[in-house]
Amino acid sequence: MSRARFDVRVSRTRARRFHARHLGAAVDEHDWSSLDPRAYPPHLVDRARIAWTENAFNEYCTAAGLAQMQQAMLVARVPLDLLAMASGFVADELVHVELCARVARALGGGAPIDYDPAALELEVEAAAPLARAAELVVRICCVGEALSVPLLTGAMRAAAHPVTRGVLQRIVRDEAPHGAFGWLFLDWAAPRLTARELARLGRSAAATISRYETLWEPLVGGASDGVTREGFALRHVHELGWMEAGAYQALARRTIAADVIAPLARYGIDAAARRPRPRGG
Repeated sequence: MSRARFDVRVSRTRARRFHARHLGAAVDEHDWSSLDPRAYPPHLVDRARIAWTENAFNEYCTAAGLAQMQQAMLVARVPLDLLAMASGFVADELVHVELCARVARALGGGAPIDYDPAALELEVEAAAPLARAAELVVRICCVGEALSVPLLTGAMRAAAHPVTRGVLQRIVRDEAPHGAFGWLFLDWAAPRLTARELARLGRSAAATISRYETLWEPLVGGASDGVTREGFALRHVHELGWMEAGAYQALARRTIAADVIAPLARYGIDAAARRPRPRGG
């Protein structure tokens, strides 16, 4: 099994023009020097560096999944309007990779993440082209993005520093259409899927939900009287881009029920059978 160290690279080819026009423009919106790691306890800064590096890696993984999803939709001959809507999603995620990596860099540098590049390709159970495309759309958009947008919105509203708030605002703005796309796709695709294929989508969605259990274990714990249980000032936690743990856990539970499981059920996709039981909160 090959291993790689995750980092954010920019080539020295003419592709740098794309970087300057798209990624560079997003980066230049922020005063990165204003996010001074010396203003926070070193241990909290280390945890923030890890968290924002993981954010960058997760956005990178989502970009890979969306690219796989787009290819599957092309093979399945999905209507052009849906293909066109999804065509810019990968570029959105790459902007988010760079923004999250820049936050980590501003706080002292990214944390090392080793991973298997081959694992970025999602394994799909379905065989028929439309069923394969639907499985990827459900896993990535109807579960992953539909869950992440409300959670990112909560973190954005709690963020108390212009840099972390601005980065989260950009990510929320871009990813809202990603979550909405899943339901537009199912409007067209669900009537064309068999009962067996819909049942398989339910199992796949439930399994994907279960893999998000770490969302109910925030890096920074609950707070009382403006101080977290680890002794960090809550204002510092908010400035570095986190919500208070109890609020985060409650939002995650509500989002899974209202924004993922319930909408899927309206398409005949039962994702509730293996619904995770969040801890705490």
